Amino acid sequence: MEEEVVYNTGSLMDEPEDYYPPSPPPYEQVFTMQSGRHITLQLVGHSPTEAHHLWNGAKFIADYFEQDPSRVRGRCVLELGAGAGLPSLVAGILGARKVVMTDFPDADLVTTMQKNIDRCSRSSASEIVEQQPGKEEEEEEAGRIAQVIDAVGFVWGADPEPLLARLASAPAGTAAAGTSLPNGPARQKGTGEEQRNNLTSNLAANGRTRQQHGGSISSNDDRFDVLVLADLLFRHSEHGALVKTIKETMRKSRDSVAYVFFTSYRPWKQHLDMAFFDVARNAGLQVEQVAERKLEKPLFDGDPGDLDVQKTVKGFEVRWELQDVDAGAVS
Repeated sequence: MEEEVVYNTGSLMDEPEDYYPPSPPPYEQVFTMQSGRHITLQLVGHSPTEAHHLWNGAKFIADYFEQDPSRVRGRCVLELGAGAGLPSLVAGILGARKVVMTDFPDADLVTTMQKNIDRCSRSSASEIVEQQPGKEEEEEEAGRIAQVIDAVGFVWGADPEPLLARLASAPAGTAAAGTSLPNGPARQKGTGEEQRNNLTSNLAANGRTRQQHGGSISSNDDRFDVLVLADLLFRHSEHGALVKTIKETMRKSRDSVAYVFFTSYRPWKQHLDMAFFDVARNAGLQVEQVAERKLEKPLFDGDPGDLDVQKTVKGFEVRWELQDVDAGAVS
């Protein structure tokens, strides 16, 4: 019997280290507010969730908030699918009481959001110090932005408890009660130590509220006043999950609102984008278009389809039905 020959292929079938092209590195974009303030944003180099773009809807919502800061000032804001988090940062700058910036729970995405918060904090401090020199001023402003805005990983339609729990760290009262800052939000009154004491009191009070509700945040007061959905509707299979999250996180009030701004980047699927609002209506929510902007050029050059559709950004408000608000029930 002949001896069996064993052929050793070694690493012949292994893929070389450089077989797949490396992911593009992170990059930066600068957004200029109407006030002239610059916000430098870092974006991931590539993401399967499309978080590597600064979308039209995000820029339009940022402008929309700045046109009327009362839309966010003193209010609690939740952004879904934030990417770089531009609307969240602008809401914080304009004096939101609390902002929770969320995207898919990928380490790179969450880290990028946090980096943008940190950079915005440093930028806010620098601008204030230039006009009102003093180390204490810088520390207070940097601390306020960092305290107000959180970056959190979240999957649409999942248990919202981790998001609602972030409201426990919202500063007492509203930002509007503080002292106005030039081109920026109102600051809480008091020294840094007093602000930390206020935060501790808030955490304790919110903890007692949760205990009264069986350990779960189900009180209508422990929900968000404003939700932001910027250019998310192209995820047609997720419309139900998005509406579910709106209903589970938006406070039942006549003033509570979800801002849904978007472009139909694939014009031939515009009707599928718009189907989101049918899902919302069927779930008992009101829908109204409140804004529209025609851009000079589309976000992506050379894409197929109607150019006018690709250059148009639409803005909608989604609210509770009045009878649901009057009933005061929390779904």
